[in-house]
Amino acid sequence: MKKIFLATLALIIGASSFAFGREARLVRYLHYHDGRIVFSYLGDIWTANENGQNVQRLTVNRARDVYGRFSPDGRWIAFSSERNGNLDVFIIPSEGGAAKQLTFHSSDDTVLGWRPDSRAVLFSANRGEDFTPQLYLVSVEGGMPTKAGTDMGVQAAYSPDGRRLAYNPKSQVYWRKYYRGATQSDVVVMDVAAKRFTQLTDFDGHDSWPMWGHDGAIYFVSDRQGNGLTNIWRIPDSGGKADRVTTFKSGDVRWPAVSADGRVIVFEHDFGIWKLDLNSRKTTPITLNIAAETQENLSEVQTFNSQADDYDLAPSSRRVAFSIHGEIFTAPVEEGDLKQVTDGHARDRLVAYAPDGKSLSFVSDRSGREELYVTSTDGWEKRGRSQISTR
Repeated sequence: MKKIFLATLALIIGASSFAFGREARLVRYLHYHDGRIVFSYLGDIWTANENGQNVQRLTVNRARDVYGRFSPDGRWIAFSSERNGNLDVFIIPSEGGAAKQLTFHSSDDTVLGWRPDSRAVLFSANRGEDFTPQLYLVSVEGGMPTKAGTDMGVQAAYSPDGRRLAYNPKSQVYWRKYYRGATQSDVVVMDVAAKRFTQLTDFDGHDSWPMWGHDGAIYFVSDRQGNGLTNIWRIPDSGGKADRVTTFKSGDVRWPAVSADGRVIVFEHDFGIWKLDLNSRKTTPITLNIAAETQENLSEVQTFNSQADDYDLAPSSRRVAFSIHGEIFTAPVEEGDLKQVTDGHARDRLVAYAPDGKSLSFVSDRSGREELYVTSTDGWEKRGRSQISTR
């Protein structure tokens, strides 16, 4: 009975592990809305409840989908994707559906957030002739993006009422005053209507990722405590002394994002993901157990046109042998099946049929230098191979 009980317990544990998956690592680029988070994992966009349950995969694409951001009304998720060779802005319904592309430029468009009315996505891009990063808005209906009103900008966020915009003017390579004499990237606030700019911080280091809280303060990531360690800090929107909010003793805080209501910040820390409640200033780790296939298909389909390195016609004239991208194939002249003869990391070339048509010779560097091999026309994996001579 004891053995039966232990065996049953093992089966239950195994079934639970299969059902609930394993803890996901390297989850990135979070955002929070009304008890839900959106994040990037395995290059796709996912959502989950803040307690780690109800995990859903919204995109399944070979491209990299990153920087997901809920719209303030919760209906949409904006994200950046390199589906067309570089990062463009896309939106997708927050419950899942077809993704819609909003930008079509050759530069990388990095989603930062939304305008508070949920009608436009805020993003940064290097579209100018001098490749200076600037802030743009693009409508959810599409159309040409418009500048957000700043001369330059990397990270940015609107105040909840949309009247002001907090941003970092310069990119990370300028975040040190001693770097080629440039000034550091401080937190600047723009009055949208008046086009009036106020510099809030002046620190010789990192003051990055500004975010508006519901308390009227601006939260940001800084290493001002020393030793290069970053934490989340807070400063009144009118300026003044900054005070530290999180108290991590090791590991960096990176890629924070605040909810549209300004009450919750989610962020990456030390290869994990965390939630910060701005009312209590309590930080809580978020654990996601995801059961997902993490490798590509074992079979791969590729199409080649006019890319054969060399070829040889069989004595019967019914098949032809050729090498493409370092592998040997045979194909029918008229009807029949394509056969792959070799498959490996080596470069196989200079293929030739034996006079009886039953074997193939080819040159390969699989031993570290080029040598001559002979294999059957069905492939050396099935029939074996012979090394004939050394060149």
